[in-house]
Amino acid sequence: MCAENPSWEYFQGYYCSNQPTIQQLTVRRLDQAGTHLLFSFLALYTGLFENIIMDEELEDGLSVIFPSSDFPYDKQLLNYLSTQRNKLDGYLFFDLLATGIAAVSDAQDLYPPGDPTALQDLYHHIAASQADILKKHCLLYYILKDYGPQRASDYVDSVLLPDAHKKLIDGVYALDRFQFQETMRNLTHPSVRLQFTEKILRTLLNYCDNGPQYIRIYVAVTNQILDTRETTTLYLDALSRVSIFSAVEFVRTMPPEERAESYRMLIDFSLAHGPDSNAYQIANLPLTEEEEMIINSYLASRPDPTSKNVLIVRELHRGHVDNAKKVATSINRQISLGTGKDKQWVAMAQKLRANPGQLL
Repeated sequence: MCAENPSWEYFQGYYCSNQPTIQQLTVRRLDQAGTHLLFSFLALYTGLFENIIMDEELEDGLSVIFPSSDFPYDKQLLNYLSTQRNKLDGYLFFDLLATGIAAVSDAQDLYPPGDPTALQDLYHHIAASQADILKKHCLLYYILKDYGPQRASDYVDSVLLPDAHKKLIDGVYALDRFQFQETMRNLTHPSVRLQFTEKILRTLLNYCDNGPQYIRIYVAVTNQILDTRETTTLYLDALSRVSIFSAVEFVRTMPPEERAESYRMLIDFSLAHGPDSNAYQIANLPLTEEEEMIINSYLASRPDPTSKNVLIVRELHRGHVDNAKKVATSINRQISLGTGKDKQWVAMAQKLRANPGQLL
């Protein structure tokens, strides 16, 4: 059984004990994705989808798919989904899917339906859309999950919804409801590929207790391409909360013109989320001369004493005692560095800060 709070081994690629690594899962994603694609292609030509409900049947299928005797959207559920949509900046992932894959306009106004008439309106918007039948089944499956697992499972069986599409919807449904373990279990499956990377990362970072760890795993296993400044910044923020050393390695993969600003953001993130423990890590980062100049310059420009303490230790590490003394004379407030690690350097920094002339 997976751990509720992942260990360091989990961060490096273990979902559960004795499970494959991130690298193995990545290869498996490629192999299984090809298998699913081949199966779907063959299925179209061997009649496996002969029983799928066609577009014409969808037009008349409301009473079959959504019996009027069952209507789950009571006030509590409506309020809950409204709250979730607000937390997600006004759009559920369902809204984005409905608009993006089925061109259902104003999906955020159609779902959840407040009464049976609104359900009929939502259903007919999906049935009348220009999307292919498989995408319509995906949206209807999402809605049916509100009716309970049995109703949703029966629908999957009746339309022969491919497993990859089922897992995609299961992941999106869980993500809309902040069920993050279920989200990870489905959206990291080899056959699943979902857009909206920025929104996924932001949701995990803002609302999941294990968000930084999950982001690291999600990006690694799914081979996400972080091709916008927003996704890069979110990923860097997440890494800074898991491992500053890993964050530095990530910055080193960026184009040279972006690295200086990214190092400055890394310092900001690190000292904002855990100033004591992260200050110790920053003080002991192995850096190139260019990186040293960027980070030391930025530490010197920050007004907070923690940055000055980090800078003192970094200068001492490099043997630049005179520079360390200059920094020390600018500090007149008491502040500690670290959480007890490397006490010798901490003591030296504090002594130098208190009386620079007496250290050496």
